[in-house]
Amino acid sequence: MSKNIQQYLSQPKVSVIIPIYNTAAYLHDTINSIRNQSLKEIEIILLNDGSTDDSINIIKEYEALDSRIQSHTQPNQGLSVARNQAMKYATGKYLYFMDSDDLLDTNALQCCYNICEKDNLDFIFFDAEPIYESLDNSNIPNYNRKGRIEESVQKGIDLLNYELDNKLFLSSVCLCLVNRLFLNSFFKCFPPGIIHEDHFFSIQIYLHAERARYISETFFKRRIRNNSIMTQRFGMRNIEGYTTVCTQIYGLTQSHPEWTAVINKYLVQNLNAVIWAGHKMAFLEKIETICRFHRLKLSKYITFRNWIVYWMKNRTNNNIK
Repeated sequence: MSKNIQQYLSQPKVSVIIPIYNTAAYLHDTINSIRNQSLKEIEIILLNDGSTDDSINIIKEYEALDSRIQSHTQPNQGLSVARNQAMKYATGKYLYFMDSDDLLDTNALQCCYNICEKDNLDFIFFDAEPIYESLDNSNIPNYNRKGRIEESVQKGIDLLNYELDNKLFLSSVCLCLVNRLFLNSFFKCFPPGIIHEDHFFSIQIYLHAERARYISETFFKRRIRNNSIMTQRFGMRNIEGYTTVCTQIYGLTQSHPEWTAVINKYLVQNLNAVIWAGHKMAFLEKIETICRFHRLKLSKYITFRNWIVYWMKNRTNNNIK
């Protein structure tokens, strides 16, 4: 590592957090896409979440190679806990959360950092494009919003309203660069033990941001692979994750009643999509889902039409388990 890069370590502009669990096949490409960023003043925090493949050896290799990299290890506790733990080590002005099997364009951090500094932003967000390695692409959203969102500084809640109205909201934490002090002023942690935890993060940064902006760049490359969360069969793990984050998001209205309208809009949109996706679940899973929605008082957000779809669509393919 050259002295010119070493001098940046005391004052990184961006902290990149990469939780890692058994992604050795992709890890070299992912870490290289961060190491090779045109913005050199970064720190890279690798959090090994109890990997059992060759990930730990790859981590050690890169830690020896690049003094901007630090690594930490914990027993396997899931993505949320890994991110929460890694955030404790971050010192950069901005935070970026990277997934350990994806890629980031070389100029992404430099471009986002420059705009955030120029416009004094709380966060900036951008687009993605998929890298398909799986034949099952049925649940993949449209990551390209170019020309559909105004590229100007706005309040986060105004952007959120617009995105929800136009079905443009994407929850992935990998699609934004966020000011760390801004985030720390309200965000405590990702909900542990669930999937879809990104929603709790994303909704909160929109609601709290006074200055946010979209840029129409497809900086992030999302790998769509077999046995990932996005391509696995929709089931109770999805239901538990979505209902947990939705309940916590609804809880924000208690301290911020002025957010109630936009949060209700989000809950209606998100939970109806969840119930529609649930039509492929087994009969007993559907019963369990109904009970969970009733217990958490989430049934009121579901339209009658989607309840019909939930029970009747694909009925012949649902086996009692």
